[in-house]
Amino acid sequence: MRDVDVREFRVEDGATVRALWEASGIRIRPGDDDRALAAFAERNPGLFLLAHDERGLAATALGGWDGRRGWLYHVAVRAADRRHGLGGRLVRIIEQRLRERGGPKGNLIVWDDNAAAMEFWTAAGYTRATTGEFEKEL
Repeated sequence: MRDVDVREFRVEDGATVRALWEASGIRIRPGDDDRALAAFAERNPGLFLLAHDERGLAATALGGWDGRRGWLYHVAVRAADRRHGLGGRLVRIIEQRLRERGGPKGNLIVWDDNAAAMEFWTAAGYTRATTGEFEKEL
């Protein structure tokens, strides 16, 4: 894996981050706008990570702490850089930071049709829960 600089999200990163997500197949949804991303980063210091290299944004991973357990969102790696450990590196950093906050477990959501994500999370030691997700736009 080439050298990357891992840093926290900045407000001006929004458009670049969403472009990587869209290119990675992540569905842009309510809560992915600049205002919401800035609020997420402020509520979760040290948990919204970006990896940059000489070509720009290479990967993202968002971690959230709700006071009971940790959450992982929008782990994305530039297509040309997948399967070289960068996504796993960001996940491990977030997992460690969640443990430091007292997090006993991590949760995440994967769309049923995303086989590559299922494979990634299984390899990272996560197991598929038998719960269902409900949602409502507010």
